[in-house]
Amino acid sequence: MLAIVGPTCTGKSDLALWLARKVGGEIVNSDSMQAYRLFDIGSAKPDSRIRADIPHFLIDVVAPDDEFNAALFQKAADDAIRQVWSRERTPIVVGGTGLYLRVLFHGLFPVQNDPALRERLRRRYAEDPLQTYEELKSLDPEYALSISFRDGVRVVRALEIYHSSGMTMSQWRAGHGFHEKRYEVHKVGLSKDRRELYERINRRVERMLDEGWIGEVEGLIKAGWDTSLKPFHSIGYREIVLYLKGDLSYAAMVERIKRETRRYGKRQITWFSKEKDIHWYDYPGDRDKILEGVRRFLA
Repeated sequence: MLAIVGPTCTGKSDLALWLARKVGGEIVNSDSMQAYRLFDIGSAKPDSRIRADIPHFLIDVVAPDDEFNAALFQKAADDAIRQVWSRERTPIVVGGTGLYLRVLFHGLFPVQNDPALRERLRRRYAEDPLQTYEELKSLDPEYALSISFRDGVRVVRALEIYHSSGMTMSQWRAGHGFHEKRYEVHKVGLSKDRRELYERINRRVERMLDEGWIGEVEGLIKAGWDTSLKPFHSIGYREIVLYLKGDLSYAAMVERIKRETRRYGKRQITWFSKEKDIHWYDYPGDRDKILEGVRRFLA
């Protein structure tokens, strides 16, 4: 199978479509936000015409109030990959959610669950996100600095693991090591010069707003979806909610979305740079080289 990885705004979806047509592929989404129904513009989902042309999996598979995590993703992705193979096609996994990709390719590591503790930590985080994050940073600075203090799901999960097991998230990961190799994968990584990447991010945020991103969020709220739900805490959606509540001006909202997306891109670069088996390219400049490498692997 193939995987296309890398930071946001590097052309992963466009390359996936091109490769799918060239090698007889079908696309398995590994972007955590695209799994949620109704959250369309801010997650940069491919439109219905593209999805009718090339089969896509794991897009619009859960409601906004459904649980979706790395373990559920792994199971759903495994099922999708088997379906693609059953048609003698090539699965092409595409996305920038690094943890989902690592879990799919190398398996989950076993961690304890304590629902009551998790709920207490969630309430604490809701009351004071920054202080809760600072607690995590004092216990596990390595992991804390790899995520944003606004990422409540990961902050709470890391604290839950520590308080229930006595081990930090960094220690759990080091102990597991993600050594299992679940698939034979050719990983294509897309990168851009940092300045160009940030310019592309800024332009895409402006384009999404022009396409009606604010109206999409207004519609979700009017339909009764609670803004405390997980997908509302993703980059862009949370800033638009603050704008609609009157807590941010329009200009401040736009600048914050751009800044947080750039920071997310930087974290993605850091994450994928630690992977040892990615073949890095610039797209579309290296398109022919990418196809050559893919065909050699599939052969």
